[in-house]
Amino acid sequence: MKITAYLGPQGTYSEEAAIIFAGQVKKQCRLRPFPTIWYCAQAVADKTACYAVVPLENSLAGSVHETMDILMSDLKLSILGELDLRIEHCLLSPAGNISDIRRVYSHPQALAQCRGYLRNNLPGIAAVPVVSTAAAAAAAASGGPQAAAIAGRAAAKAYGLRIVAAGIEDAPSTTRFIVLGKSKLPGCPVKTSLLFTVRNSAGSLYQVLGVFAAFQVNLTKIESRPARSHLGDYVFFVDLDGSAEDTAVKAALQEVGQKAVTLRLLGSYPVLGKSRA
Repeated sequence: MKITAYLGPQGTYSEEAAIIFAGQVKKQCRLRPFPTIWYCAQAVADKTACYAVVPLENSLAGSVHETMDILMSDLKLSILGELDLRIEHCLLSPAGNISDIRRVYSHPQALAQCRGYLRNNLPGIAAVPVVSTAAAAAAAASGGPQAAAIAGRAAAKAYGLRIVAAGIEDAPSTTRFIVLGKSKLPGCPVKTSLLFTVRNSAGSLYQVLGVFAAFQVNLTKIESRPARSHLGDYVFFVDLDGSAEDTAVKAALQEVGQKAVTLRLLGSYPVLGKSRA
């Protein structure tokens, strides 16, 4: 029985993504919650778990920086697969009465995705960030009628909360989850992720990106994170269509390796599926 780590506690969107992952791979998986994304990754690094299902980005709120920092870290885990989960945020409370609510708990990403609803329906209330939407539901369950949470329907059921309002996100959103591990999963790789650094000089980033254009490799994402060395030094993350073994991608990566200061392949992997919440 292979352990799959996910951001807990019970009732998070990460648990839902982990359930989908377990149902799609041809291996028996036992799901185990961990308190932070970092602990999920660390569990794989120290072989407590075989896989970690963690959020990477949301179509409204952008990238999850903790996950990106893990990809930069010395853990050196590979991306084995990805799956997309349609997110439906709900306002949950013990009593189910919106007029009683004075504070709302949720993960910072969820709070960001529901700013409009909170501004229009709960102006002036305290928005309290916590480590997960399930932790928010737990806080609301113990916080009395003035407490509420933004979380999913699974959290409402798990913590005995009432759904005050459903679908409160400012716009339809999807969260992209990745599976971290050290061994490949079955399936045809259709995406590749990598990171690289360049010299802090005019044209250096352009030269690297121009290689992908020259080989007609489609980049689906590019984002930078501070390199944690000197101010102005950045690590660039890239997602692209295709496998690292594809002829054009392989040739592009070889040339990029000559132009970049550092280049690290994070993985070529299958898309494991898409699901609606």
